[in-house]
Amino acid sequence: MTKKFFYSTAILTFCVVAAYGQSQSAADELPAGWWQIPKTTTQIKAGGYVKFDFIHDFNPIGSPDFFDVSKIPTDGSEGASSHLNAKETRLFVDVKSTIKNTSIRTYVEGDFYGSGSAFRLRMAFLEIGKHWLVGQTWSNFMDESIIPATLDFEKPGAYAFARNPMVRYKMELSKSSYLAFALEQPVENDQKPVESGAFYSPFPDLNARFRVSEKWGHIQLSAFLAHLTYEYTAGGNDKETFYGGNLSGRLNVAKADYLFFQGLYGPGIGRYRGGMSSGLDADGNLEAIVDKGFTLGYEHRWCNAFTSLVVYNHGINENTEGQPSNSLYQTNYGANLGHFVPRRAHRGRTAEVLEFGPWSVPWVDLPSVHRSASPS
Repeated sequence: MTKKFFYSTAILTFCVVAAYGQSQSAADELPAGWWQIPKTTTQIKAGGYVKFDFIHDFNPIGSPDFFDVSKIPTDGSEGASSHLNAKETRLFVDVKSTIKNTSIRTYVEGDFYGSGSAFRLRMAFLEIGKHWLVGQTWSNFMDESIIPATLDFEKPGAYAFARNPMVRYKMELSKSSYLAFALEQPVENDQKPVESGAFYSPFPDLNARFRVSEKWGHIQLSAFLAHLTYEYTAGGNDKETFYGGNLSGRLNVAKADYLFFQGLYGPGIGRYRGGMSSGLDADGNLEAIVDKGFTLGYEHRWCNAFTSLVVYNHGINENTEGQPSNSLYQTNYGANLGHFVPRRAHRGRTAEVLEFGPWSVPWVDLPSVHRSASPS
């Protein structure tokens, strides 16, 4: 059992814009935080937040700055540690324009989780009209609308959570539903055979999602198909096909509460949750690892300024016979969190906006994870 304690300072969300040279009526038409380049249709918004974390681990873990359950040792080692960082501090630039009646959006976002706290690219994409997107953003396979609002940078272990370079096409089926297809950069995290060689992904991952959104919430169904090849140095190769599905949704409850869920299943689906896609069988050949994952959470709004969240996640890997005996077998993740969110904003003639929030209650985010090694 591994427990982790998080203390997060107030998150300062900032967006300061200068709209000098615009008429008051033009400034009033813009959403808060946006600046329009004079005599053009281009609008710009820049912002981000500063976040400082104090993290105390009651047990050893190989990821001291965030809670990666795959880095929890299963050798019985002991030892507590404390760490401080501001790596989740985030910056973004959002630019919108119109060219020949077609909307164009360019978005870039990053944090400081790079090597040595260097700037790291999270998202960078170009959105053309209502249909096309190219660049790096949330995977088309996951449901970015139900990411649990935990203080920790990392999310539950058996949870679809990935940002990939892609080309995506989206088409509306009705006012409340759409279908989207994407070709995404493969993520290769697989057990290497004993014989020397190298992994290759001959094709991008192909995935699709179908989503329905109504007043009661939304339901999403996603699927993916991928292919991996291991080319032996001495000649010959070993090939494996991966596929899987993801059913997720968010259901509105009462006036302001909501319930969210996610269920994952498939051989090789680990590539969409930071896990391994394949291991070795008893003969040393590639074999896809079948993953199963389930997430259930509930957020309750006590008043306009305070909410609480409870989330549970369970995952099982059907490990192959050739994997090490200490390979990740199953995880159980539970967290509860309170958010106090006072918000203040000032809008003046220069369209300057300074927004504070959220203030996260520090004593309630206590993720508890049980990680099991492969049964012997």
